[in-house]
Amino acid sequence: MAFGVLNSVTGNTAFLAAAGNNFSAAVDIMFYINLALIFCALIETTAFAVLCKKTSCAVVAGLVSVLLFVFGLIVFIVQLVLYSYGHRGTVYAVYMCLAFLACGFIAGGVYCCILSRNSHAALCYFTCAFQLVPPVGAALAVLLSYRIGKDTRVQEMVFNGYAYTYAALGSFCQKNSAVFADNSGEEYFEPLSVKQIKRKLKSLKARSTLSAENMYEYASALINYRPYKYKKALRAMERAAEKNYSPALFNLGYYYERGLYEKKDYKKARDYYVKAVASGDDDAALRLGIIALEKGEAQDGMRVLDERAAKGDLCAKFDIGICYERGLGVAADMDRALDIYTECAQAGLFAAQKRIFALASTDINSAQNGEFFRKVTDRKFDGGFADMIDGLICIKKRLAADASEKFLSAILKRDKWEGVARCLVGTLYIDCGKLPQDKKNGAEYIKSAFDMLPSAHEIYSVVPRSILKIRGGKSDEPQAD
Repeated sequence: MAFGVLNSVTGNTAFLAAAGNNFSAAVDIMFYINLALIFCALIETTAFAVLCKKTSCAVVAGLVSVLLFVFGLIVFIVQLVLYSYGHRGTVYAVYMCLAFLACGFIAGGVYCCILSRNSHAALCYFTCAFQLVPPVGAALAVLLSYRIGKDTRVQEMVFNGYAYTYAALGSFCQKNSAVFADNSGEEYFEPLSVKQIKRKLKSLKARSTLSAENMYEYASALINYRPYKYKKALRAMERAAEKNYSPALFNLGYYYERGLYEKKDYKKARDYYVKAVASGDDDAALRLGIIALEKGEAQDGMRVLDERAAKGDLCAKFDIGICYERGLGVAADMDRALDIYTECAQAGLFAAQKRIFALASTDINSAQNGEFFRKVTDRKFDGGFADMIDGLICIKKRLAADASEKFLSAILKRDKWEGVARCLVGTLYIDCGKLPQDKKNGAEYIKSAFDMLPSAHEIYSVVPRSILKIRGGKSDEPQAD
């Protein structure tokens, strides 16, 4: 019996020894697997850290991946110590290390997937997919960080997102939507202090009873400087209109047509425009055609536009392009609209240039170049507008420094695009400035556009106070040769 028990114990010991040997071999294999994964994780940690520094997109996901890899490395060091002493706790460290690394690769895949919405979509998707094959995934992560690095070379700039630039472009698009234009233009009102505005309005009010022109000037200044007193301004405008002053008649018609300060009323707008035409205002006749189009009277509206376009009226031709874009009176055809806008823009019509720029800006932040964007950027233009389009192409390619060069070139042209160019140079420096002084310079550029671009005030108002308080940030104003 004793002999049988001895044999049984000996057999169990042999089995346990064999199992221990197998277990030890499994731990050895897992140890070397973790060692290989740690090598890949260190490469990806470096790549993701670079990406997080260069882009503001999904930084949290990138940092989570980096932290998981760091925890994995710490557990691997613990595992290494335990393994060297043959401690049985090694197995727990092995599995913990493997779990941290696996979670790190998953988080890295999520990070790359989110990053694809803003830069190098195909490469980001490949990097995400090959996180399942760490050596390949690590190589692709390095390539991705290198590609974004190449996108943002020179001029002390790095890509960290284009939040302010996109906001500026979005504001431009909103203010230059597909609306009809005429030759009346916009009145310029210089920016004044509160005291200066008060003195100016007091002076204009004192003279407002002298003539219809003085009444009109007072009403226009009141609407611009004290828009909350629009009812008082409209009464003054109506008094000027009663004396058949054509600018007042035209403006009242425009207010009713567009629903500005008063409820939209096409009948009243038409009445004022008819009186303005009788007083010798040519633009009022064009607005009558536009109203006909808006009310579905396509035949009458297109007849007016065609007649004026045949006489060389660029605004009428531009409005025909609006009809093709919006499908008013004709079948919608963006290619035809773009052809008309291009013809008008090349002839120097600023409204057409602004519409083309707005159309090109609409998908500037999309992951892929749209077909329409390419059609816009393939057109040939002159002057500051050509620089503005080239700047958009650079932004689309994430070439911040090159974009700023193009916009600086547009500033030197000193044409109608100077204000927009100054604003975009400013936002690029705020978004992509490497040094605090770069961001301060950007704020100064936006501020310098106040007199040229009303929306510059809106953009400047959201610049963080911390940037405005930075010392030593003088704007490096470009000098004309």
